[in-house]
Amino acid sequence: MMIYELKNGKRLSIRRAQERDAKELVEMYNKLGMESDNLTFGVDDYYLNVDQEKNLIYNLNNRDNCIYLVALIDGKIVGNLTFIASQRKRLMHRGEMGIAVLKDYWNLGIGNSLMDYFFKWVQSTEKIKKVELQVREDNIAAINLYLKWGFKFEGKISKGIMVNGKYYDLYYMGRTIGW
Repeated sequence: MMIYELKNGKRLSIRRAQERDAKELVEMYNKLGMESDNLTFGVDDYYLNVDQEKNLIYNLNNRDNCIYLVALIDGKIVGNLTFIASQRKRLMHRGEMGIAVLKDYWNLGIGNSLMDYFFKWVQSTEKIKKVELQVREDNIAAINLYLKWGFKFEGKISKGIMVNGKYYDLYYMGRTIGW
């Protein structure tokens, strides 16, 4: 576990997700689906139930090239970061990162803190050589965070996501590690 001080002076704890977090995570995802149009799911569209979330946490915790992080303020989960890499030998060195923060906690530095913890883990594993992600073209705050952490634009997925009947392009971004 690592502790960070946020812009509002509160303390943020970041640690690996545990199976006991599954119910709170599913609730957080369902709330996020109502709050943000930047995610791949909307209201009542998160695809895992509590048991499936427990299984995901268990599986990711038992793989050395994946991580599932939770960010907590006063013991409440307010955000997370997942990194899921392949089990195929030719692809084990790369994976996709996703990050989400509840709207009430935007602009406090939680995303930056999650990235700090994540990249410290990446350096410690020496297994991960490429981090990839997709971000909606108009999610400027997220794009700026990713650029700050060394991500580069690698492509664009035209009409990559549809929200409320409108299509948006997705930027494909990546960061190589140690090359």
